[in-house]
Amino acid sequence: MTFSITGFCATTGAVGVAVATFSLACGARSRAVAGVGAVMSQGFASYVIPDEAMRLLREGLTAPEVMAKLREWDAEFDWRQVSLVDARGTALAHTGSKPRAWAGQLQGQDCAASGNVLAGPQVVAAMVAAFEASAGESLAERLLRALEAARAAGGQVGPSGPMTERSASLKVALGESFPIRDLRVDFSPSAIVALRELHDEYEKMAPFYEQRWRDPAANPPQDVFVASLQR
Repeated sequence: MTFSITGFCATTGAVGVAVATFSLACGARSRAVAGVGAVMSQGFASYVIPDEAMRLLREGLTAPEVMAKLREWDAEFDWRQVSLVDARGTALAHTGSKPRAWAGQLQGQDCAASGNVLAGPQVVAAMVAAFEASAGESLAERLLRALEAARAAGGQVGPSGPMTERSASLKVALGESFPIRDLRVDFSPSAIVALRELHDEYEKMAPFYEQRWRDPAANPPQDVFVASLQR
């Protein structure tokens, strides 16, 4: 009962991943590292696959090579869904035979979308279409639009009908050893809406946070910066 997308920006070299699910705290299962790649584990999620995938990517393996290694390494790979994108922009996803229907994936230009317990294949198709249609926007914006498109296309549907997304996460890495965007909604009755609100507010504050660690002497008090946004 999860949908996600990993993506690459050909202009900046950024990599990232966005996910939404009925489960809680889904951001714990995603990784994004500049110059390395991004990964998401879902389905009957493995908490160790993301770190193993990143280790292999750091060794210089391509996304297809990493996926092949994970298949050999994980005895329960048929229960998994895994999405990968490497630093070259090669993106792909895996859906084993065990995740609950509808489950599947779709690759697009610089992205791979996957999901399980969904309304149907139109959900992953909507993610890819939204990502591709928003070329020129920031990678964070493109990934977030993909989640919003997935929800609009039917999102998660369980035995009792539509299911809300209770957690959502967005990670983007560019140029630094840590994600430049690492936004999480761990529990909310409308997690994608909450993630959009968090993203839009964070983008206003991003210059302040950037200057605060790069040039602390020149950084104004936070309340002063916030007040300047309201002028």
